[in-house]
Amino acid sequence: NTNGFVLGDKSKYSIAINAQPGDVLRILVENHGRGDNGVTSYDNKKGLKENVSLDGVPLKNWYSCGINLTKASIDSLSTSFFAENNEVVLPDKAVSAPGVYIGQFSADVLTDTFFDSRGWGKGQLFINGYNLGRYWPLAGPQMTLYVPKPYIQKTNTILLIELNGAQQNYANFSNHAVWTN
Repeated sequence: NTNGFVLGDKSKYSIAINAQPGDVLRILVENHGRGDNGVTSYDNKKGLKENVSLDGVPLKNWYSCGINLTKASIDSLSTSFFAENNEVVLPDKAVSAPGVYIGQFSADVLTDTFFDSRGWGKGQLFINGYNLGRYWPLAGPQMTLYVPKPYIQKTNTILLIELNGAQQNYANFSNHAVWTN
């Protein structure tokens, strides 16, 4: 279950969780890149800056690891998902929680297209294993991500690493870019 998220530089932040002895705590930290804050930008620290504690007691014996987002690892994840889930049924409505969403779509015409991120929260888009970028429609102004024709096949796999949770359980594509003011 997802209990919350922190956006921005919050040096002290608490999230209430319902945990039982033996439960596992997982923390995902996303790097937003470097800030351009002038002279102090060299000291732009990322990630967990202080202890992680439970009921005021610092947690020990935990580890951190990176997430491999190479084309080979994304292809492997997609292949194993479809091998284990031969009949996928979409939920009636979107699950408003972070997660990895995988699906397939057909393309009768192989052409450039644009993934429309409206209705999704914030995350990373992969088409056929290719990392096409980050989407974050609430931040704007870019609502679409370009999907080049060479990456489109007759049958395609879409993988979204959704960090906030979505308002929908489907992907839309457009023949043009969409921007907001």
